[in-house]
Amino acid sequence: MHGMIRKGVCGAAAVIVLLVSMTAGLSSGLLHAQPRPVVLDNGLLRAEFGGNGLTELRDIATDRVLKFSSGAFAVILEGREIRTEKLRAVEMKILPGSVTYLYEDGDFHIEVVYELKAGWRFVSRHAELAHSPTSPRRPFRVARVEALASRLDPAPFQELPLADGAYGRLLRYAPGQAGGSGWGAFLLLQNPFMEWRQNESGEVSVSYTPDMDWQHEYGPFVTDRLCIGLHELTGTVFPARAVPEWKPAADPVRLAAEEPVIDAAEVEALTDCVRSFLLHRPMRSTRVHVGWCGNDYQIDVGTPEGWEEYRRIVDRASELGLRHLLFTPHNSRHASWEDNTDAWGWENLLWFSLGQKIRTGEWAPVRNDVPKDIRDMIAEMAEKGMAPLAYVYPSLAFLQDPEWTRWAGDKLGGYRGADTGVRSFQDWLIRRLVEFQRQTGASGFSFDHWWIAYDGASSRYAQWFGCRRILESLRREIPDIVIDGRQQYHNFGPWTWLAGTYPHPLMTDEQPESFTAFPDLHTDRVSANRQRYAAWRFRVERFCPPEIMPGFITHQTARHDAEGVMRRDGFRRKDWDHLGWKFSLLSSIGTAPFNHVVNVLPARAEEEYRAFSEEDKAWFRKWLDWTDANAVFLRRLRPIIGPPMIGRVDGTAAIREDRGFVFLYNPNYGRMEARFRLDASIGLARGTWFVVRELHPWEGRLIRGPSGELWEHGEEFVMEMDGTQAAVLEIFPMPEDYNEPLLFGCPGEAAVKNRILSLTEVKGEPGTEHDIRVLLPGGVTIRGLRVNGKTVPFKQDGRRVDARLRFSGPAFSRVQRVGDHDPEFEGGTFRAVLKIPARVFSRLEALKKAWPVNYTEDELRAPWLAPWRLLLYAQTAEPDDALDISITIDGQAIPVLKAYNSIDRRAPERTFLGHYADISHLEPDKDYEVEIVVPSLVPGRFLGLFLENVETEYTDNILDI
Repeated sequence: MHGMIRKGVCGAAAVIVLLVSMTAGLSSGLLHAQPRPVVLDNGLLRAEFGGNGLTELRDIATDRVLKFSSGAFAVILEGREIRTEKLRAVEMKILPGSVTYLYEDGDFHIEVVYELKAGWRFVSRHAELAHSPTSPRRPFRVARVEALASRLDPAPFQELPLADGAYGRLLRYAPGQAGGSGWGAFLLLQNPFMEWRQNESGEVSVSYTPDMDWQHEYGPFVTDRLCIGLHELTGTVFPARAVPEWKPAADPVRLAAEEPVIDAAEVEALTDCVRSFLLHRPMRSTRVHVGWCGNDYQIDVGTPEGWEEYRRIVDRASELGLRHLLFTPHNSRHASWEDNTDAWGWENLLWFSLGQKIRTGEWAPVRNDVPKDIRDMIAEMAEKGMAPLAYVYPSLAFLQDPEWTRWAGDKLGGYRGADTGVRSFQDWLIRRLVEFQRQTGASGFSFDHWWIAYDGASSRYAQWFGCRRILESLRREIPDIVIDGRQQYHNFGPWTWLAGTYPHPLMTDEQPESFTAFPDLHTDRVSANRQRYAAWRFRVERFCPPEIMPGFITHQTARHDAEGVMRRDGFRRKDWDHLGWKFSLLSSIGTAPFNHVVNVLPARAEEEYRAFSEEDKAWFRKWLDWTDANAVFLRRLRPIIGPPMIGRVDGTAAIREDRGFVFLYNPNYGRMEARFRLDASIGLARGTWFVVRELHPWEGRLIRGPSGELWEHGEEFVMEMDGTQAAVLEIFPMPEDYNEPLLFGCPGEAAVKNRILSLTEVKGEPGTEHDIRVLLPGGVTIRGLRVNGKTVPFKQDGRRVDARLRFSGPAFSRVQRVGDHDPEFEGGTFRAVLKIPARVFSRLEALKKAWPVNYTEDELRAPWLAPWRLLLYAQTAEPDDALDISITIDGQAIPVLKAYNSIDRRAPERTFLGHYADISHLEPDKDYEVEIVVPSLVPGRFLGLFLENVETEYTDNILDI
């Protein structure tokens, strides 16, 4: 064997290329004539290579080693097999970060490429197959690719198939002498069609079946990468598959510890692997208003009245700091409902209302001008800082080439349209999309109705490959484009989404009938709990990085009336959830901080448009801007505690260099404790003492630790949360030097003057007591404490000043529980005493003045509207509208109403929210005896009685203690 070194220049850096001639008969994997193995080393991993591929992968920090008996790779063509273990490797090409084996097999040339780039904790392997320079350029069909066939040493003691094995496989190994929780390896194939086999001798194989044609003009056939990585295990585990958020779990902690589970380190390793291949890496958040969720299809912008109504949507989106608007109103000037051919009946809304004409070839970008009215609308949006996204169905039955729809025969239309696996269709659609964007100035596309699993068309792999190729080509042609992903390609996993801005927000339709509702009377909170469940699955089960995680803010208004008729008039223009939207916004930014997908807005109805306050607009914008200001932390976002579900608090953490944020969510009506440790499980690696500051809901409060004012690394953080509440916490190391007094326990301002410690703007909930502590700068001794102008007793011990505060008024919390909760209640009569403070009614009356929107009786069937109503909610897990529940107050029966997440009553098993009563007529400060009769239930399903629309109040009135 002989070696030859060639020196070249890549950019400004010198690159050494080593071309090693290979000899036949090296299937053992050893280069006998080579004194040392070929090595790639990026400081994290060390990969060794022999005569036919990877022989060893080593974690440098821990010295964990995974060995491979063979580097065999195979591409099986129709009627022919190309197997590297049977070939002579003619050359080995070594570059910084890569090793390539070159083979010749008759008229084919194959390169097997290994890569280990900076920052990677995995090595990737793929092959490129092409005709030899002198061979005929005949088409060939790729039947199968075998990406790995090797024995692994050591053999794992446990395995976890990802998506039933279609996405990849996790291998787990015992700790050994190094201790800890053990270690693991992952094998990810970059498509959703991975097949895993293991024979009796212990050899494993990873393969997939393209079953697709290839031609020389396409360039080399490039196989999908196989990524192999190593990682330590932490012992912090989550359910490998989340229980739906609406389904009660008797013991969520036990559930999280049962098989199958996934380790937090495995989630991070898989996510980091996907992140390495993203084509879209946002520097700030993408902000999209999805018009169809407010039923903008009902608006005919081809009329002056329609455009005036739509203009309010544009104005409101602009006021809230959004930048893109999915433009889907009807335009009678260019399309009619009657000419739609798609299954969902929205073709008239596509491509800025030009979709029908694009399908038939009547209109094409470049060949035809954009109609003036459409140009004028786009220009007006641009004046307000808004840019439209075009709504596109790639699977329409486009008529430009019969080859695209030949598979469907004479059954075109509906769900049967273009075959994405046909190369000529891919080329045509890419070209049309690029031309359309450049001609109209569209800021992107929302892709929906993308059927890539047709039976009878190209292979499913070919359809998926075509989808990915279209998206990636579009991203490369227009790098800054917004690609909003909808049905159906979100089902095909992370390697489908690399070019997109985000996949489908809810993993299903946004329509309230499309998913099973969490039992909650506010639809925005229902959608928020679904969004967090989807975000959990995207991250834990599909390894979606935060950069492309889809958000979902507010909800989609129902399209069908109570009789199931889809309304195309102004049905349900008023649908703003005035008390639910803030929980929804915080749910979304704490799980998907880079993609703010905003749905229904208070805009279509003039009453809602006028009533939305400047204060609420500012709050909305503040939190969207906050995500941009803290993007460096939010890229580290990870799930903590566990998936969202009835009976527990869930959350996320975004920590970088021992500072960052924690988001907590209590979707339940009852008060719940949030629990997590201030350690590596949330991203805190090194620090010793930390400050925890609350940013929401009690803005500015410094939260005391269990043994003092600070929190020590490793301590368990416990915080009781009100029902249906979100909390945002900031965590940072305690400053070594501080020159101002720090107040813990309540928000407020602290200052010392003439040895008097003054605390101002201190607030608390009425009827509550709080132990506060002030940490003074060194050497300060005080002789008095004043809180909000009132003298308060105190104790000083060195730098620490302690006092107890009591706030005036009767205690009555957010979504106040009525009576005690009995988890063993099996039905029958539940009794409680209810006394409502006058301040609650005053607050509801003030809310009615602040939100002066009139509702019809039909609209009032939505329990989230008219938020000044005082509602008594009987919350049950998995509520059933067939249950007969009765309520009496002081012996008098009151009407019991049924709440649904949709006006459409055709799917009560998914939309029923529970039973409630309007008790706005009750008098303040009076004891009422409440009785509710509930049919027989499984213990635990009845979650209790609660007062809805009671929000948290604060007072600054301090009482004597």
